[in-house]
Amino acid sequence: MTQIEIINQLNKIYPGLDLIECSDPYSTYDASNERYIVEIKSREIEYDGWIIEKKKFDSNIVISVETGKTFVYLTEYKGKIMTWNIHKLVRKNYDFTWEERSMPKTTEFIDNDSITKLVGYLYEKDAKIHEEKE
Repeated sequence: MTQIEIINQLNKIYPGLDLIECSDPYSTYDASNERYIVEIKSREIEYDGWIIEKKKFDSNIVISVETGKTFVYLTEYKGKIMTWNIHKLVRKNYDFTWEERSMPKTTEFIDNDSITKLVGYLYEKDAKIHEEKE
């Protein structure tokens, strides 16, 4: 699913959620509303744990505190939408298992040189799964 398809799907599942895609392509998050900032990742390969980059984690925690919004991390895989409330996880002393990994510099642009990134892991067992109500 594309980012906008994911946003539209969540807005359909939760009437009144009113998530809006961020207009700044360099923003550290992808969507927001009055209550949330949301970092969105769509994946073609299934993992358990899903990677969260520490740099974006730190930036989005600061933004969420400054704005009074909750930071939510979202992963979509084959139409399955999973979210983690990062604030709740931090309060519960969640073990993100931060580690350095060699990864592509970007996923959006032509520059795919590898760099070392500090990343953590989020597990599906700790996620909220969002499905359309029938």
